[in-house]
Amino acid sequence: MKPVYRIALLLLVLTAVAAASTAVLFTSAAGARFLQALVEAGGRAGSARGADQVQAIVLLGGRTARVHDAARIHLATGLPILITGKGTGDSGFRAESEKMQDILRKEYGIDARGLETESVNTEENAAFSWCLWGRRGIRRVLLVTDLRHMLRARAAFSMAGFDITPAPAQQPSLPSQALGWQAFLPSRDGLEAAKPPLMELGGAAVLVVRRVQHGAPGCAAGAHTGEVAPG
Repeated sequence: MKPVYRIALLLLVLTAVAAASTAVLFTSAAGARFLQALVEAGGRAGSARGADQVQAIVLLGGRTARVHDAARIHLATGLPILITGKGTGDSGFRAESEKMQDILRKEYGIDARGLETESVNTEENAAFSWCLWGRRGIRRVLLVTDLRHMLRARAAFSMAGFDITPAPAQQPSLPSQALGWQAFLPSRDGLEAAKPPLMELGGAAVLVVRRVQHGAPGCAAGAHTGEVAPG
């Protein structure tokens, strides 16, 4: 066989292997589990820093069960809680952060030391939090959000200027079953399972590209915060 044909055959084989690997990674149960493990590993990395090395707890709006994790950390450390997020509002409250503050007060007798009430996505959570607290010296923070969201959130907050220690919120563990050979075959269920981690990985990449191209979002005029003294 002529060298040119050998090279062409090698390229054809490599292309087929790459296509098959991509299909397994993005459309199989095994690929989805690998992607999720990758996202969660990125969320956990750097979680060993002690509370004496941070200045505040930043709680991201969204799933209200995160409030209990922030309260637990506050009660153990005395660190002030800062809550960020308007989202779409929640149960009669104009902002998710206000609903979380209400839960903190009623269930734990804790008042958040700062509220940010205008951000509607992770990038704005970070940018508006920096406007309110980072510029006043609150830069080393424990970030509380779901583990599956932590990678994207810490990317956004780090690019905003914060020094992040991840504090993933507790969540029920998803059932994990042994992988048979069928788990490596492309399937509709595998594709659906791969979508959430792909969205997180893609979202983190988009944040980086957008920051390089457009810089940080501007500060929101309507946000408000309590008085917080830097630690």
